[in-house]
Amino acid sequence: MKINRKKHFHNKKCVLIRKKKIFAYVTNFGDDTVSMIDTKNDKVTGTIPVGDQPDGITISPLVKHAYVSNTNNNSVSVIDLSSNKVVNEIPVGEGPVGIAATPNGRKVYVANFGGTTVSIIDVCKQTVKNIEVGNNPFEVAFSPDGRKAYVAVTVSNYVAVIDTKKESVIDRIPITDGEFPRDLAVTPNGKKLYVANRGRGEPSTVSVIDLKENLVTNTINVGIRPNGVAVTPDGKKVYITNISSDNVTVVNAFDDSIIATIDVGDGPTDVCITPNGKKAYITNFNAGTVSVICIRTDMVITTITTGKQTSDCAITHSCFPSLRIDNSKTD
Repeated sequence: MKINRKKHFHNKKCVLIRKKKIFAYVTNFGDDTVSMIDTKNDKVTGTIPVGDQPDGITISPLVKHAYVSNTNNNSVSVIDLSSNKVVNEIPVGEGPVGIAATPNGRKVYVANFGGTTVSIIDVCKQTVKNIEVGNNPFEVAFSPDGRKAYVAVTVSNYVAVIDTKKESVIDRIPITDGEFPRDLAVTPNGKKLYVANRGRGEPSTVSVIDLKENLVTNTINVGIRPNGVAVTPDGKKVYITNISSDNVTVVNAFDDSIIATIDVGDGPTDVCITPNGKKAYITNFNAGTVSVICIRTDMVITTITTGKQTSDCAITHSCFPSLRIDNSKTD
């Protein structure tokens, strides 16, 4: 009797995983590059040449481009994150430093520290508009709804408030117990603004501004010459980098008390936090490194060598999902 036997072919499947990797992009002021860090394994995966003395960096979620302020070029380099190559260079004001994209990604605001203006880049039209804000603007932050921009105007010693629809200054908030405001960050609920005041030495302060009243309501003594500020996605903690004391102050955003002080590398300038709120990345300017802090424990878990004079950072998801080989059998 003849027996029919079917042949079975067992093939591996290639499955598209929708979960994307998260990368930190950090500027290296001293060697004119941007380093890419894979935040899963905390390794540098690439280096991108940009303009002269890159300082600030931000990412537009609309066009998937990174924007880098080149201080000595008076320009902004545009990096296409799908190829990790510079695709454009946009002239802006004098000595651009701080840079931030609106929450919808349609505009990028550039603080021109060498002058008195903020440049507003339309990311689709590639046009630039300059508005006067005061002497030596350093950094920009936005309300969660994107209706207002807050600019730390260092020498004028106030925070300029910009109506982003009208693109004009509508208020100025004096820094009442501190000098030379630098970086700033808004809480996710839009109620508070934390401003790092670089000052002239110790003690240095962070001003807490009530954004309903546009008034300083509290002042926190931190380390020496605070510079960078970031709030965790859940709104519970604020991280402040202190350049001259080589540490990070962690503040409880509920009552503005200090939770911890964390030693990091030499000359910490900026801080950015992963979207899941698990890690903080600290750029150490003098050391040319990035310290990685575990948010849960407030401890440094690793230090990454990046480039010369690492200055600023921004975090985003990769543009491409990864592939996985599925070993399940198919007929």
